[in-house]
Amino acid sequence: MSTVTSRDGTVIDFDLYGDGPAVIFIGGATQYRAIDLGTRRTARLLADEGFAAVDYDRRGRGHSGDTSPWALEREVEDVAALIKAAGGTATLYSSSSGATVALAAAEAGVGVTALALYEPPFLAGVDHSEHLTTLRSLLAEGKNDEAMRYNMTAVIGVPSEVVDGMAGSPGWADMVAVAPTLVYDLTATHDVNTDPDWAARWSSITVPAIVCSGDQTFPGLPEAADAVAAALPTATRQILPGQGHGPTPEAIAPVLLRFLRYGPAKSGGDSRP
Repeated sequence: MSTVTSRDGTVIDFDLYGDGPAVIFIGGATQYRAIDLGTRRTARLLADEGFAAVDYDRRGRGHSGDTSPWALEREVEDVAALIKAAGGTATLYSSSSGATVALAAAEAGVGVTALALYEPPFLAGVDHSEHLTTLRSLLAEGKNDEAMRYNMTAVIGVPSEVVDGMAGSPGWADMVAVAPTLVYDLTATHDVNTDPDWAARWSSITVPAIVCSGDQTFPGLPEAADAVAAALPTATRQILPGQGHGPTPEAIAPVLLRFLRYGPAKSGGDSRP
């Protein structure tokens, strides 16, 4: 493991796999290295093909630090520090709400050369104010387990019996440990959703981009991916057969490799590397 220090002094911990053009993986809500073996596997697959893959813990998660107050701009500064350490330029691959960080970083001009977004969860007009109030209340009372359960059921829509099964797994405690960061992702997503002209905020992003979704995912997410792709001037769309909200490494790595090698013109509609 290695570290960089962000602009506000927060230490960000990461793993680097391989050598070559840099690809930085930005996880969605609750994703971090202790419980996200899929991202590690995908990073290694890219490393095997000549890329430098950076898998990091977002602030407030795992081995990375946290500094209050949180702001999306601080997470962009974290990415900027990672890009600098990786040589000054990088492609960003984001999962779910990690797209808020990736898109903001591309807007900020910190060395982002391309964007690959998997299922950005932006649903125009969806207001998460009540969810945020509930989560903040639970977290303020130290009820991290309840906050995680609430996020899974009320915010995401996972059936309660499925969440009960997850709570009995060895990895549940690691998920609960990062419950305070749920409000980070939900706040950033809420800000996008409630912007009456949210798509316009990305009109200046002209780096190559691809927006992916699975055909076995949650309702509304394919349409959200369509809308984000339409908002990005250079984006293409790709649907991954048989994939849900978290694609397998074997499904997403070939798509990323083709995009990294050939750009959006030859990446859409074909998952072969």
